[in-house]
This record gives sequence, structure tokens and C-alpha cells, in this order.
Amino acid sequence: MFKRYKSLKRHPRIVSDPEVGIFTKKELSWIIVFIIISSFISFIPKIPTDIIKILMNILIFTIIIFTCITVKKLVAPHYAIKIEHGMWELQRWGYYERSYFKKPLSFGLILPFFLSIFSLGYIKPFTFFQFDAENIPERRLLKARGERKPQRKETINEEDIAYTSAAGFYALILLALIGLFIKSFLNFDFGTDLAKYSIYYSIWNMIPFSQLDGTKLFFGSIITWIFILIIQVILLLIIIF
Repeated sequence: MFKRYKSLKRHPRIVSDPEVGIFTKKELSWIIVFIIISSFISFIPKIPTDIIKILMNILIFTIIIFTCITVKKLVAPHYAIKIEHGMWELQRWGYYERSYFKKPLSFGLILPFFLSIFSLGYIKPFTFFQFDAENIPERRLLKARGERKPQRKETINEEDIAYTSAAGFYALILLALIGLFIKSFLNFDFGTDLAKYSIYYSIWNMIPFSQLDGTKLFFGSIITWIFILIIQVILLLIIIF
């Protein structure tokens, strides 16, 4: 198994940008950019002229992206890590250690645009973000209980990353359920789109590839990955049919 978190050792501190609440300014900038891009992608191949529809989709993706990222950032300290999101970049193209691009490819911008446009909207990837994690060693000190001795886990382990990623997926599943509730009981198109795009966004990011959240979850807790995927597929079938 290759070292998936090698970059964490190279950059022990990831948060250098000024923070606004729980977000860094860089994170907020990327969030705004990808809210606009995801809304644009959702309309391909036909951009509507109805300003209400455009604003509705922008609102939906604002809810989806902010909810997913916020939940992960709030859950991360529980696993003794601090995370920062950025654009998804592809640097490793093969299994071997030498299989690296000299400069990371901006896949978070390139892939969604190209696949959406060249597939005429039949494929709409919502794969924009990846996150890096910073260790919080002081939170890893376990207090002695009974005859147990105090232990210190000094490094980030794959389960910490995995369960933090899982929190974002659970949040998206909850949004999809809320959307289905709105659709069923209020007969409001907003609920249909909220449920649909929450699941689309979630499933795309479940792909265990590169630095997507699905990779972190798959290699850190494959049982959780399978469990969440089953729920996603069930909800997707409900939404479609």
C-alpha cells in the first residue's frame, strides 16, 4: 500500500491563511468559486433564462457545499486533527513513488468542466475539493482509566481521516432526506433538486481516487465506505423512481 498521506509529513502546518470563523479566507474563496461552477455545471447543456431557477440552484449548492465542509471541520478536532480544504489536485498518476507530475494538475477545475461540456451534460462531476490534515498532538493524550496507563498517539492515522470524511457524507445524506421530505410533503421543486444534487455530490466524491474524500474513507474504513455507498444508492433509486 503506498503512502497516501505523504504530503502531511512535508507540511506539518497547513493553516497559514487568516481565518474567518472556522474557515480560512482561502477556503471561503474556493467555496464561492465552486458554488458558482457547480451551479453552472448543473444547467449544462441548456442554461436557463429564468433568474429564479438560477438563484435557486446557487442556493442549493451553497447549502450542500457549506454543510459538507462545515460538518467535517467541526468533527475533525474530535479525531485530533485540523483540516483545511482546497481545490482537488492530481499529482500522483501511478503506484510507484516516482509516478508524480512535477506540478499538480488542477483537477478540481479541469475535470468537472471538460466532462460536463464534452458529454453534453450527461456526466456532471462534482469533484472540486480535497482536504489536508494537521495533527493536534495535545488532543491525543488519553487519560488513564482504572488500571490503564496514559497513552499518546502522536501521529495521524487513517481512521482519523476516514471518519472525518464520513461525517461529510452523512451530512449530505441528511440533506437528501430533508429534500425528499420537502418534495413529499410540501410538493416543492426545491426539495427535489436538493435531494438530487446532495446525492450526486456525495456519490461523485465517494470515488476512491486520488485525494477525494472517498479515497480517505475507503482506505481508512472500508466497512463504513460500503455502508455509506449502500445508503447513497438506495436514496438515488428513490430520487430517480
